[in-house]
Amino acid sequence: MAERDPLHRRHLLAGRLVQITFQTSAFAVDGNQLSGNFLRLMQATATGGSQGITGAQDMLVTANTVPNPGINIAPGACTIAGVEVPYQGSYYGYNVGVDTSLTIAATGGTIRSDLIVVRAEDPTFSGSPWGNPAAGQILFPRVISGVSPGSTTVPGGYSAIPLARIDMPASVSVVQQSYIHDLRYVCQPQRIAQILTAAGPGSRTNWTVSTSAHAWPPGATWPVFIPTWATTMVVTWTIAESLYVSGTARGFLNPVFGSSVTAPALAFPQTIVSVPSATGPWRHATTGGATIAVPAALRGTTQTFQFAQVTDGTQTGLMAADEATCTSVIFEFQQLASAT
Repeated sequence: MAERDPLHRRHLLAGRLVQITFQTSAFAVDGNQLSGNFLRLMQATATGGSQGITGAQDMLVTANTVPNPGINIAPGACTIAGVEVPYQGSYYGYNVGVDTSLTIAATGGTIRSDLIVVRAEDPTFSGSPWGNPAAGQILFPRVISGVSPGSTTVPGGYSAIPLARIDMPASVSVVQQSYIHDLRYVCQPQRIAQILTAAGPGSRTNWTVSTSAHAWPPGATWPVFIPTWATTMVVTWTIAESLYVSGTARGFLNPVFGSSVTAPALAFPQTIVSVPSATGPWRHATTGGATIAVPAALRGTTQTFQFAQVTDGTQTGLMAADEATCTSVIFEFQQLASAT
């Protein structure tokens, strides 16, 4: 007689017992029922076995002092990889409101660190450590109290994702926002990279000696759409083969978002250009890079990406862009956990 379990099927074939382990999607077969285990395996496959929150602002932990001292867990979705048994699969859950169910115990005369997690407590698989019968809810916010200071991961042995660590000073009973350290990470973060290039002008164009910013080099300007999900931008850039003209050329260059370089919507860190007075001409390369947060107001908008150039106004040395100059930018928008 054939023996069946949720994952394996054993049959007597040609006088020998064989085990059929290949799983077929029940969605493709009429009249079949879909087991919870198979749905978990599908979720694990769809997420590549990774876990975490779904959106950058999901399940943010904040302090709540009114009306009851404690913490808030913001709405959002998550995926948790099961680790208790082989082929357990992954759990999907959604917090549909602001959860205020957790309380953080007061400290005595010593400091204490607590970990806030979302944990899967599934009593349905064989060998489950959770004894109560399933009643619809399997994912729960929990407090793991007394973890090591600086902890960022969930202790091994059960299925959970970290949301925050709360470092409580001695002799306090109310959680302050400054005690909370965000530990969330996105399960499958979206990323998109682009390369921008611009040739130099046909005729030599000097930079401007001024304490006010000016757009330079000419032509190094592009419209860039910022995805709605982008929370972070990583950028590297190079202005290659600019020409040293004369004097002590000292100034600053940096990329900006916005139509105005004097009042940009977002500015990146400056890179110094410093070429001492000497007999020229010289060719010069200026490079820079940065990782910068994308403000919520810029997400989903198209912004002008260009370069701002400024000098201290006292040194009259000049750099120029010409037909040999080339500007290149490589950047990547990333979706990381964010409070905004």
